[in-house]
Amino acid sequence: VVQEFLQFALPGEPKFHTVSADSVFAKVQSLLGPQLEKTAIRLNLESVPDIWLRADPHQIQQVLINLIQNAAESMERDGTITLRARTGRERWTGRTPRDVILEVSDTGKGIPPEVRKRIFDPFFTTKEEGTGLGLAIASRIVEKHGGVLECQSEVNRGTTFTIVLPQTKPEEDYEPST
Repeated sequence: VVQEFLQFALPGEPKFHTVSADSVFAKVQSLLGPQLEKTAIRLNLESVPDIWLRADPHQIQQVLINLIQNAAESMERDGTITLRARTGRERWTGRTPRDVILEVSDTGKGIPPEVRKRIFDPFFTTKEEGTGLGLAIASRIVEKHGGVLECQSEVNRGTTFTIVLPQTKPEEDYEPST
């Protein structure tokens, strides 16, 4: 708990690189896919167009891992988590350039509205063993990348977390996600 609190209070500065959304998703899928299969949860990766973002790949992977693990916990067994990426102009950023939109959608039980209002609050949790820092840390990481983390959920239908980040073009400092 202390380590998570320190990470929340003093998150490391992102080490930015130009990475493809596909490489970030593929790494997370290779890390978590086999573990999720043991509980009959499928981790689907929708076909990702050629989308590039300027990000710290390890930090964005950490955010995705947290979101996927939360989704898996909401389903316990037999469900689907889908990773998708697209570009667009999202209403809440107010930016004129295009955004990269990374989504983690699940077929879980959903999040009731009264809980959804507080999910990004530090130390708020509905889990017996939880610290309530996972989503607060994830949100903070996304903010340090100039982005926004949003949640849409419908009880008994599932949840979609949306990470909105500035889009970039491939550059010379391209590094595959590791």
